[in-house]
Amino acid sequence: MKKEVDLSCTYMGLQLKSPIIVGSCGLTNSLEKIQQMEECGAGAVVLKSIFEEQIIVETSHAYKELDDSYMHSGALDYIKNYTEIASYEKYTNLISQLKKSTHIPIIGSINCISDGDWINFAQRLQDAGADALELNISLLPADDDKTSKEYEEKYIHIIRHVKENISIPLAVKISPYFSSLVKVLQTFTYSGANALVLFNRPYEPDIDIENMKVTSAGIHKEGKGFHSVLRWISIMNDHVDADLSATSGIVSGKDVVKQLLAGADTVQIVSVLYNKGIGHIKTVREELTDWMQRHQYQKIADFKGKMSYKNVQDPNAYLRVQFMKYFAGIE
Repeated sequence: MKKEVDLSCTYMGLQLKSPIIVGSCGLTNSLEKIQQMEECGAGAVVLKSIFEEQIIVETSHAYKELDDSYMHSGALDYIKNYTEIASYEKYTNLISQLKKSTHIPIIGSINCISDGDWINFAQRLQDAGADALELNISLLPADDDKTSKEYEEKYIHIIRHVKENISIPLAVKISPYFSSLVKVLQTFTYSGANALVLFNRPYEPDIDIENMKVTSAGIHKEGKGFHSVLRWISIMNDHVDADLSATSGIVSGKDVVKQLLAGADTVQIVSVLYNKGIGHIKTVREELTDWMQRHQYQKIADFKGKMSYKNVQDPNAYLRVQFMKYFAGIE
């Protein structure tokens, strides 16, 4: 008879019944869907992001406050339309409803590009009952007038400013586009990030060669980005005093095991739920449980980080040596 295992864990000091978090997406904008996620075994839910531009437009109607150095020309028209169906009042009301009808941590999410007055809204999410805040900072380093240091300082200012306005835990979700990723992520934790979410999946353009239009490459492709995240989770496990949440490309219980072995405290799943339904959370949870039972692990802490960069016998397996071996045909 297989022994029962304990999937509970902590994330930013919050108690989760499993390390499986549903990441920010269109599915996490519904009371009914989030209740279903809890029933299926999700440990927490990150609400669909509300955008900085939307907050500013709704609260002040002062479009000039938007940081146009980071915004494309069509953003304002989009935000005007978006706010009609997703007001920030609905967002805070959803948090209040969720806290009354669910028992898992509810993490608010803001997608931002500056450290302006919109940050006051972070306080409103806290007041509505959010257990934590995930900040998705989306700065594409495409401006040749700005140095890498200036981009990094922008992130730091945003993190510090938000942290000054809230007392709940703060997670920062970012891209890997930094010249010295380890050092930068350390600085983010010094600036107030309680957790790092690696990595956000930026919008990727494509070209319709028949109609000569720039289109979206799509965002719900399963498996994309998994191994890059695995590498950096394993490396950062020993370099930051913050929790780590792995996201991108996680579709199965086996994927969850790998990220936990690398050192992740939690994992976030999104794309696979669009393709296989919310009920797939049960499958992922069952696969994780089965693996733990087969390997005689009773709780997550028994194996978390066991295969991180600092703990494997040959840490170069995460670095260039394996790259050379693969492409040079060395055995």
